[in-house]
Amino acid sequence: MSPLKEDSLARPLYEYGLKPFGVALFFVLVALLWTFLLQHWMDYPFVFLFVAAIMGSAWFGGRVAGFFAVVLSSFLVTYFFIPPLYSIKVAQESESFLAAFFLFALTVSILSSTQRQSEKNLRESRDVLEMKVRERTAELERSSREALQSERQLRLLMEAIHQQIWRADQQGGIEYLNQHLREYLGAIEEDLDGDRLFAAVHPQDADQVNQAWRHALRTGEGFEVEARVRNAEGAYRWFLIRGFPQRSDEGEILRWYGLHIDIEERQRAQQSITARHESVSQTSRNLSMSELAASIAHELNQPMTALVTHAYACLEWARTEPPNLEKVSATSEKIVQESTKASAVVKRIRSLFSKDDLVREEHDLNLLIEDAAWLLRDEAIREGVRIDLQLEQGLKKVEIDPVQVQQVVINLAKNAIEAMASWNGERAVTISTEKCKGNEILVRVRDTGPGIDEKLARYIFEPFYSTKKNGTGIGLAICRSIVEAHSGRIWVENGANGGASFEFTIPATA
Repeated sequence: MSPLKEDSLARPLYEYGLKPFGVALFFVLVALLWTFLLQHWMDYPFVFLFVAAIMGSAWFGGRVAGFFAVVLSSFLVTYFFIPPLYSIKVAQESESFLAAFFLFALTVSILSSTQRQSEKNLRESRDVLEMKVRERTAELERSSREALQSERQLRLLMEAIHQQIWRADQQGGIEYLNQHLREYLGAIEEDLDGDRLFAAVHPQDADQVNQAWRHALRTGEGFEVEARVRNAEGAYRWFLIRGFPQRSDEGEILRWYGLHIDIEERQRAQQSITARHESVSQTSRNLSMSELAASIAHELNQPMTALVTHAYACLEWARTEPPNLEKVSATSEKIVQESTKASAVVKRIRSLFSKDDLVREEHDLNLLIEDAAWLLRDEAIREGVRIDLQLEQGLKKVEIDPVQVQQVVINLAKNAIEAMASWNGERAVTISTEKCKGNEILVRVRDTGPGIDEKLARYIFEPFYSTKKNGTGIGLAICRSIVEAHSGRIWVENGANGGASFEFTIPATA
């Protein structure tokens, strides 16, 4: 094959294959890396990062690069972030999300590449027009002795150019409009002399245009401004209005030329993208509020339920003949404890909306777990579950929010108790602590129940996912958020002899 033919094949392959694919691959990999970094601090960062990668690919690499980015992003989102993870299979409940993501990404890619191409075409057209105007201006200057003929040729040229053009004298008085501008405004040239041309500008944009025009006349500099101009039917369209002076060899301004470039479609495209961004932001805010409401309900449900139970028990002991004051006193103490716990939960929720620093206290993790086991004692007795503590002594203190961390232990233990509700074998929950590598303390909550299905374990900490019939799916998600806020990790494993083991780490004080 000849070198010429090889070059003719290699260049299109590079321009429409390797180059756009390389651009798309770069942006998508950057988005993937940032997603891995940010997913511990925010929920679902991949949606915004991959959409940004697709926009960047389409902007810098064109429509082909945008399409490659859509395909790559859809594959990576499916593989890494949509259950089942690390698989190209898509769970049935995630199919609609993936389809919506793909369609939205494709739309963003098309809009971004289209806008980029429009701006490129606009710049090229503007450069061509400026070049022609400069060439014609230079020709007029060189042919000053043939001014009348040059004027006629200039008029013919401006009438032929498919743009709206006007000309003004040294003082800024409009003295000529080309046919395209006259037809758009629906007025004869004599009705628009002086500065009455600018009366067609939208009232909200008039001050900006007049200031730019007066500044240009005062300084002799060109100007450029975007404004809406009324047409013959009374409707407004967006235009890029540019004005520039024609100077003599001595630098004196001879006249002014103006150009109106229709940018209505570009403005609509920008407004459409802005509206989509606002819609996505609103949806994100709604989801955040829903998650917050579910979190509040979940956190307050346990102490309030206990309050009601203890209150009824207190009434029953008080109504007996004679009243069992010892039981009444003990139950009242439990009511006070649960009320204090509910108050602490409300206090933590209120802190989310204040500028106060997060609560961090040095605390003995073993004492905290012992208190949690005591709070769980009555429920464990009712369910026929034994709670065992295996706490390693001599552990360093941890700097934590004790209410939040204790809530994690209680949530995990309650889940373990509920998991064994219909279990016929031994019912025991073991809570243990031990020092592990890296100056961390490991807390393990292990039950003797049926364990957890391996297929479910991989996304059991996801918000609103629950294996319980009446579960909210927020408890374990809250546990993960609290542990990660304390710079720890949480995970679940099935024990070798059965049962499930929820484990998390908390850094010890240095």
